[in-house]
Amino acid sequence: MVKTLQNKFKTNSKGFILKILGIFMLLGVLSSNVKATHMMGADITYYCLGNNKFNIIIKLYRDCRGVAIGAPSSTITCASNNNTIASFTPTEIKVRDITPTCSSTGKACNPPNTYGTGKGIEEHTYSYTYDFTTVKKNGCCRVRIGTGQCCRNGAITTGAASANFFTYAEFDICNAKCNSSPSLTTEPIALICCNQPYYYNNGASDTTDLDSLSYEWGNPLQSWGSNTTWSGSFSSKMPFSVYWPSGYDKSKGPKPDANPPIGLYLDPETGDLIFTPTDCNESTVAVIQVTEWRKDSSGKWKDIGVTRRDVQFWVETCPGNNPPTLNGPYKYDVCAGNAICFTITSDDKQFIPPPPAKANPPDTVRLTWNRGIPGGTFTIVNTKARLQSGKFCWTPKKNQASDLPYTFTVTARDNSCPLNAVTVKSYSVKVKHIAEADRNVDTFACGKYYVESNPFPNFKGSPSYFWEVTDTNNQLLNKSYYYFKPSNSLYSNKKSDTIQFRKGGKYIIHHRI
Repeated sequence: MVKTLQNKFKTNSKGFILKILGIFMLLGVLSSNVKATHMMGADITYYCLGNNKFNIIIKLYRDCRGVAIGAPSSTITCASNNNTIASFTPTEIKVRDITPTCSSTGKACNPPNTYGTGKGIEEHTYSYTYDFTTVKKNGCCRVRIGTGQCCRNGAITTGAASANFFTYAEFDICNAKCNSSPSLTTEPIALICCNQPYYYNNGASDTTDLDSLSYEWGNPLQSWGSNTTWSGSFSSKMPFSVYWPSGYDKSKGPKPDANPPIGLYLDPETGDLIFTPTDCNESTVAVIQVTEWRKDSSGKWKDIGVTRRDVQFWVETCPGNNPPTLNGPYKYDVCAGNAICFTITSDDKQFIPPPPAKANPPDTVRLTWNRGIPGGTFTIVNTKARLQSGKFCWTPKKNQASDLPYTFTVTARDNSCPLNAVTVKSYSVKVKHIAEADRNVDTFACGKYYVESNPFPNFKGSPSYFWEVTDTNNQLLNKSYYYFKPSNSLYSNKKSDTIQFRKGGKYIIHHRI
């Protein structure tokens, strides 16, 4: 439930001086706490504009109960020696409330960027353009964009309360020319329901350069090179109190497919974050780091950039609602050049309270996707249904075959009040190389032909071969026309073989691999 912070003061003529003094003392305490309550997180992305110019986008996430936020003090440094290249103040271009409230509740952060409006999350977007031409000429290839300000929320329970805030992004401006960072297409869902499964994905998507992405936990920072401290057993890789069944062997690791999910799971390939929070009063900080990879001229994978999302999470009791679910399978395969379509269905188990309370009507679930695969389509099958389904279709091109999967995310949002429950899951499609080969045909005397198949270098596995001959109408022929030597057969399963033709004419030699 959205709560509004209210401060009420009463005065009368008796003890007026004492009352006023008390008010100023209280205001002093509130001012100190408020300064430490507004920074909930940030992320930095960058987009190449050409000619060594980049548009830098900084998003700050504000706790709406805290003081107003200002433009962040930001720097550009050379990552190899940590020398400052430039300091800048970006221009704010957008402010929006991203609290997942239902339509009847209204906005939690209204008016925007105002102290004490309510428990909600506000996204502030800043922009700055910089020309790196001189930086490259001076021999700096790896640059770091850093931003920070005071302070993290004073209510954090896992160790970073009131610490300074800092985060960064890094990228290569020499070896990955005009490279743009992946976009983080999913809003941070910072309000988590206690003892309910939590499925989330930042929706990192590189539809510009189609680089490969990997995911890992990062350290929350106070400044460059200075990590925040953790209390108890919490750490950057275990920032939440999560469900572990009694007697469970934690050395076996998490089980994200269990019901409810066991342990804390971050998929390094898709970025899916899955767990069941168990401390209903927990406020913590987590950083998911996205690394961008590209093959160099020798075919080796190289790290060309790092993007981080640093966000504070609140864990709360959410009575009377179950979160929506997105059904699998979540991983698919297709051969390059072939079409693939599959339907994603949703569900939302109705919450049934104990008698004599009555259950609320079942929730509706609406689906959206992040357009993570260029050329793919996602169509809502049943726009008026209570539980929507979406159909994804895509025909990857031959040159899109890859050992790493293509991914997109789907968001399911229900209509529960006062807060919508939100689930975000990734779906991946691995595009396999089609079997291709060069075919060589040599002509000998007396109607003999030598055929040979040479698989392409990227062929995976052990090839199998098939040869046969038809007429120009693709009709099969008998041995009065041809046969393979020395097997005397109408077909061959060899890599290379000899065909003996007995009659003149036009023929088609077919080969499958």
